[in-house]
Amino acid sequence: MRVRLSIALAALLLGGACSSDDTVEPPAANTFVGADGVESEIEDTSRIVTLAGDLTEAVWKLGFGDSVVATDVTTVYPPEAVGLPVVGVGRFLPAEGVLAQEPTLVIGDTQTAPLEAIEQIRSAGVPVVILEVPTTFEGLYDKIGDLADVLGVPERGDDLTQEIRSAIEAALGTTSPLDMQPGIAFVYSRGPDVMLLFGSEMTTQPLIEAAGGIDVGAAAGIIGTVPMTPEALVAAAPDVIIITSEGLQALGGEAGLLAIPGFAETPAGREGRILDYPEGDFLTFGPRIAESLELLISDLRSLLDGQ
Repeated sequence: MRVRLSIALAALLLGGACSSDDTVEPPAANTFVGADGVESEIEDTSRIVTLAGDLTEAVWKLGFGDSVVATDVTTVYPPEAVGLPVVGVGRFLPAEGVLAQEPTLVIGDTQTAPLEAIEQIRSAGVPVVILEVPTTFEGLYDKIGDLADVLGVPERGDDLTQEIRSAIEAALGTTSPLDMQPGIAFVYSRGPDVMLLFGSEMTTQPLIEAAGGIDVGAAAGIIGTVPMTPEALVAAAPDVIIITSEGLQALGGEAGLLAIPGFAETPAGREGRILDYPEGDFLTFGPRIAESLELLISDLRSLLDGQ
């Protein structure tokens, strides 16, 4: 929800234009209503804790990298952020670990949990801003705008949004359509005991569809994720399977994946059309999304068109 009541005009404080990686001085105070409906008074952005990798990257791109004092484990970029203290996993938020960093602002999203931990941080006088998790490119642009509003730099948000939009358009405009429209399954795994099939309302769907594929999970009516069964996978009949690199490694590589019932019986398994990408890259729906899209398009072309 993009609601912003700025106490001071950001444009007057920002002065002249600056590049997206320059540190900027935010307005003195800001009021923002988050996706959870909670209004936050943001008075100090000098010590920020980010609770998702895409948030870390976007905060950095908006010029506030020097203010980030801690992240959650999903942050893998930029390199400067990787060495910062890690407070845990945003989806299983430890309030004590966050408060130990003495933050002046905590930024999470609608996957941040549990609510009790969020309330504990707020009770300590620290604003916790919750943003939507985007599952479309337009949603990503809105999230960047909301984050820029939180930080009091809406103009920089507009610039970053246009930068991302242009990069996505460039990735889509430099290639011709695939020879076939492949059915693609995104499988999330951390080992044999954790096998999930992704569907609609996940960050993987817009990537798959923009690259020219059909998200077989979404086509099957899956919303979010479901435990993957051999029967469901065979019925989906994906031409290509995408899995995280971490998951593939935990399964013992491609041979280990194909040894799991159902995988070898799919067109993807029979043809060896398995793609893997680092979780922190492919699942981070943020400023680097055009790079993931460009790589996926290139890899699909190599697999399907023999180029």
